[in-house]
Amino acid sequence: MFLESLRLHDFRNIGDATLEFSPGFNLIIGENGQGKSNLLEAIALLATGRSFRKATPGAMGYHGRPGYRLKGITQAMGLTHKLEFSGEKQRQTARLNGKAMSLASAMGQVLAAVVSTPDSPGLVQGGPGERRDYLDWVVFSAIRQHAATARDYHGALKARNKLLKTGCMDGQQLSAWEEQLATLGATITYRRRRVVKKIVEQIPHYLEALALDPERFMLRLSCQLDRYKDAEKESDLAIHYRQMLKKSRGSDQRTGATSIGPHRDDMPFLIDGRLLARFGSRGQRKRFILALKLTEASLLQESVGEAPLFLLDDPVAELDREGIERLVKLLCLQKQQIFLTACNTGEIPRLEEPSTTFLVADGAFQTLTEQMNK
Repeated sequence: MFLESLRLHDFRNIGDATLEFSPGFNLIIGENGQGKSNLLEAIALLATGRSFRKATPGAMGYHGRPGYRLKGITQAMGLTHKLEFSGEKQRQTARLNGKAMSLASAMGQVLAAVVSTPDSPGLVQGGPGERRDYLDWVVFSAIRQHAATARDYHGALKARNKLLKTGCMDGQQLSAWEEQLATLGATITYRRRRVVKKIVEQIPHYLEALALDPERFMLRLSCQLDRYKDAEKESDLAIHYRQMLKKSRGSDQRTGATSIGPHRDDMPFLIDGRLLARFGSRGQRKRFILALKLTEASLLQESVGEAPLFLLDDPVAELDREGIERLVKLLCLQKQQIFLTACNTGEIPRLEEPSTTFLVADGAFQTLTEQMNK
């Protein structure tokens, strides 16, 4: 799976550009603020259906223009596909091979990607909600219906919280929403547990490749049902959630919020059994997250059948020279398409794999070969 070419029109500071990519390494070189990350954001948008900057469609358009358009040619499962995205104000649409599709339906079918940015290590020091969102994204990449399950769960959660805040004592109404929360919550917890188990199985390989001792590092799902060791099936999880929700009604009515459910989960990262955020060095935290991202790519490959794109925005901000050399070597072994940004070519080790280098200035791109021929 790879992105063969991309046409960008009125995207961020890129007025109009048509780029052809190497199926291996693609380096995007330029000073800060010139458009390197904007190109990565456009590629990620095609592959994931969302901005890794959490930007709205209106914010991604060229200043003063009505909207943006992206047209990508991809190769997946031996076939060529055309993937188009357009955004205007708060609306975003997608077309696959000329047919309109939802963003969730389009993504992953002909293009998939994992993104690592300088903000990624924030997963370690951020709150539980940030790690829950990340975990649910990994689950969604493998199980498309997970997004609908999570949406329905939060709808039921909002409804129960509203009853609690209004002082509702109607047990029948509360039970109805608690039944939905228990059933949907059990499904979410079951899926999260399965994905975390896979991450735990695969991440040691990447930790070791990045010079971290796998014996010292660990992650786990911290869930309110952890004390019920016998609860492995979804139906068992639902029974315990149902009982806990009913038992918590009194305290929940006093606080006006539901205290039981997967919306309270966390996925802590540990070093020597202690929180990585507090007891790990900055370098250890950064390498751990990169190992996690590489594991995410491996799991995504299992679900889509081909290696996804790997997008690295300014790895120099995350790794020292030795770490970058290890990462580049590891990525070369993965046999996947790589997009990597840097301020200058000297920051990146010499590549043995076929590669294309793009130079960007003020939203305009040219290949290194084009510049040398001028």
